[in-house]
Amino acid sequence: MKKHVQPIIILLVIAIFVTSPIILNKTPILGVDGYFHYGRLYESAMQIKHLNFSMLNLYSFQQSGRIVNALYSPFLTYLLSIILLIAGSWLKFQVIINILVLLLAGLTTYYVSLKLGFNKTISIGLGIIYLSSNAIASFLIVSGWRSIGLALLPLIILPMMDMLQDNIKLKNALFLALAVSLQVQGHLLSASFAIPVLIAPFIIGFIKTQHKGDMLKYLVTAVIVAIILCLNSILPYLQISNHNTLVPPTRIDVTTNIFNPFNALSTNGIPLLGNHISIVENILAVLAILSLTMLILFWKQLHTLTKILNLSGLTYFVLGSNLMPWSSIQTHLPQIMHFLQFSFRLTLVGEIFILLGTTLAIKELITTTFNANTTMPFIVTVLAILSVISITVSVSNNVITNTRDTTTIAQSAAINQKDLRLHPIDGHPVNTVVDLMPTWHNKDLSQFINTVDRTTPDYLPINKIDENLDYYNLYTAHVSEKHNLFKKSVSPHGVLHIFWTQSRRHDIELPAFVYQNTLVHLNHRLLKNTTITKTAIGTIKLHGMKGHNELTLQYESSTLSKLFIVLSDVSWLLLVIFLLFAKKMDQKNYR
Repeated sequence: MKKHVQPIIILLVIAIFVTSPIILNKTPILGVDGYFHYGRLYESAMQIKHLNFSMLNLYSFQQSGRIVNALYSPFLTYLLSIILLIAGSWLKFQVIINILVLLLAGLTTYYVSLKLGFNKTISIGLGIIYLSSNAIASFLIVSGWRSIGLALLPLIILPMMDMLQDNIKLKNALFLALAVSLQVQGHLLSASFAIPVLIAPFIIGFIKTQHKGDMLKYLVTAVIVAIILCLNSILPYLQISNHNTLVPPTRIDVTTNIFNPFNALSTNGIPLLGNHISIVENILAVLAILSLTMLILFWKQLHTLTKILNLSGLTYFVLGSNLMPWSSIQTHLPQIMHFLQFSFRLTLVGEIFILLGTTLAIKELITTTFNANTTMPFIVTVLAILSVISITVSVSNNVITNTRDTTTIAQSAAINQKDLRLHPIDGHPVNTVVDLMPTWHNKDLSQFINTVDRTTPDYLPINKIDENLDYYNLYTAHVSEKHNLFKKSVSPHGVLHIFWTQSRRHDIELPAFVYQNTLVHLNHRLLKNTTITKTAIGTIKLHGMKGHNELTLQYESSTLSKLFIVLSDVSWLLLVIFLLFAKKMDQKNYR
């Protein structure tokens, strides 16, 4: 461990340096996904603080009985919420979590690079380049949750090495399960893109190995353990999606959001000057071209793992680029406009494979007359320095924009103004980022959440999906503009109360949602979910009585589901303990 102290310190310093514009200016970056994810984190933090756990979002998302957290990395969200509670303010939390994500990406890349045979200097440099890439640094700019999963993605290369080297002990099977499960916990969609990279090394390893039975045991063990570890993320999603008709994610034309990774000198300009997120995209574009060239010219000289890494990276780059006929694809498969949305999500998965694969190929092909021991570290170090300067400039530019009293919250978050409802702070109107700034420093975490209502209709329970409806406008009209007309409170055992008063008996629409497993009580009388009328956006209509009315919502998970989720959470603890002490155990043959 002592030999890794210096690299850890270097990567930590780099992570702090990249985040320094936020620290020094005491000004955050909101990002397009900021309010959505901060709302989820606030929800989990409040559930932990009050020891009041529920599938429903009790404290956030307009307290409308929605289910959001259970569908987006619930286990990871609870862990990060603990950091939020310790940090005590949103600005401190943003600084801490930004540093942690950058450091995590750097450390995993550094560790895997050492395993690939690079020296310490090159490994550190590669770690710095990766943490400065779009895949990771976009977390600072747009609050993209996928960056957390991508920060852990380098670890998936280690099981690839084990498969090709016939290293199929129990410990390695469990690490494979861990590497896959970390992807699922980080970002389910990115995980579905990344996991197929394991297919080729397994097939090649299975063909070459003399222990095919053990190889199958290795795979089966890894799959079973991975499923158990992922139950806490997958089971709630399956339970909710199988029993409810849900509003799909926003429909986005894939062809309007294509980033061509092969165009090193794109019309976006040179990222070092702040016109794009990071110069690493230019570096990776050049590496991709080098990768393709080396595969064509030196196929026989390259090792199997090197070929797989480069082919994997190039495949993701091609899939994410305009070399794919995305217009035709989305015409025949319109569902991808809801779930893929941006083709660059595929490109981001390929970045670590291009970075490590191409560098590994260069290392293998260097001749004896070329001094690799000094030249390669020098080149990688220069590129690492350029990468850090580039991403820090981008972060600084975003921070400076937010310090201007003319920058609106909508502009800072890169969202449509009509999708925001802003509420005064202590009687003062809120429109700009500067107006919102006190909430970032306030120890009352709720003020930041309750000041801005962000329209996010994804996964609402409705009667049927209608592609012609604008669910964003409907959500604004039926929820954002109405929810403050009702009083809300939360009681133990995950019960959400909604109160209102009527001057006479009549039907009333409530900014509240009901799932199949939601227990609904109107004025202490249990209602059948199937008899409740819903609007097109899913809000419910009830017959209220004259005077005071109360609606309570409580989600009832099956006992079996609860047991499986507890099993999954406990399995994480047991697996981590096992792997931490695995090296200290007696050397056995676990096959």
